[in-house]
Amino acid sequence: MAMKGSLLDFLQGWMLIPWRIFIEVYTNLYRPSISKDEGEHVPDMDASDTTVDEREMRHWTKLAETWWDPEGEFALLRGFNTTRIPFIIKTYQRLLPKQSADFSDFDYPLKGLKVIDVGCGAGLVSEPLVELGADVTAVDMVPEIIQIAKTHWTQTHKGARGPEYPEYLCEPVEELAKSREGYYDMALCLEVLDHVGNLPPFVEHCCKFVRKGGCAIFSTFNRTTAALLLGIIGAEHLLRIVPMDTHHFHKFVKPSELTEMISSHGLRTVSVHGSFPLNPFARRPKWVDIGYTGVTYVLVATRD
Repeated sequence: MAMKGSLLDFLQGWMLIPWRIFIEVYTNLYRPSISKDEGEHVPDMDASDTTVDEREMRHWTKLAETWWDPEGEFALLRGFNTTRIPFIIKTYQRLLPKQSADFSDFDYPLKGLKVIDVGCGAGLVSEPLVELGADVTAVDMVPEIIQIAKTHWTQTHKGARGPEYPEYLCEPVEELAKSREGYYDMALCLEVLDHVGNLPPFVEHCCKFVRKGGCAIFSTFNRTTAALLLGIIGAEHLLRIVPMDTHHFHKFVKPSELTEMISSHGLRTVSVHGSFPLNPFARRPKWVDIGYTGVTYVLVATRD
């Protein structure tokens, strides 16, 4: 993937690196602790359990038109599908009870799977899951992005409707969880945790979607020096392959913190592994699973 911006943009990005490191480290030092009663991600939020971060909403609204652009801002994110989709299939076949899974249809390996994609964006993961036979609910809080997701599906699938059409919803998870608790075989929360307004209740509501015997998959940045240098300084300032101010170090979540949060809501962590791009400069880099979780990681949990 070609690096974005003019020479002046690159020079400005590089010159801002010391200041960005200072701001990210300082903010992290004075971030509120993660707990069930105190949200980490919006220091000035009220006492409600809202999970929406208005600053994040404005950021993603500005980028809404670029989700499916092969040369756009999300080409790197789309590259995640090289490992994410096969991993979802393997997780489904490995963890879900045999009586709930239909593994006989090789063309549609996810047939019978009810999945919710929380923070779906424009459907980068939701679309291929439906194409593989899953019954998908895809939810995001940015109306413009949901509309782009619907339009893209219609344009690329000739207006298909019915059970093979993604159910795109623009609704807070705290509201949706009231009517869909225990409804899904699998809940996905991919590259979303560091963009929400109040992490503990957000994770709680994601857990509520999972039925007994079902599973959840979370992927996000670890809060480590390596993630700061690669995910923020490298990707946003040096290479400019991710829009500036997309990520913030104090919002990154350690696997131990996430494990503690989901365990308090009835889910048990069964695996944690890392992922890394073989070639981050490619238009759609191929990601591979690795044992090192210091930059990004995928956590799988089940409700026994």
